[in-house]
Amino acid sequence: MPFKILFAMFYDFILLCAVWFASAIPFVIWQGGDFAGNDKINLAFQIYLIAITYIYLTYFWTQSGQTPGLRTWKLQLLREDDYILTRHNANLRFLLMVLLFGISWIGLLLPKKQLLHDQLAKTKIVAVSDAENPKD
Repeated sequence: MPFKILFAMFYDFILLCAVWFASAIPFVIWQGGDFAGNDKINLAFQIYLIAITYIYLTYFWTQSGQTPGLRTWKLQLLREDDYILTRHNANLRFLLMVLLFGISWIGLLLPKKQLLHDQLAKTKIVAVSDAENPKD
């Protein structure tokens, strides 16, 4: 399952790039083409993209526990008590995901085979069967 988790993350990253691209258009139109040299505007743009990422991910986590990547690979994000994440759980997981960016995959090598931020946030990614995940 660790490879399925990594593939789901990659799939979600590709979709997130499309969301970033679409959401950057209004910002670029508002600031004009020469905002690249302004450090304050660059920082604001990065914060804006992090906020877009937060909204995108936490929406899926709190609604069904499945981002499009998780759904494709028949996985689901749950709390350790097997319930869908609350807003508090989603906030904690997102914060840990940002803080541990780049090293969280190390958790897949540990006995629990869960991402490091999932272990710290007390969440887990589990496989779901077709019966539990009906097609629309």
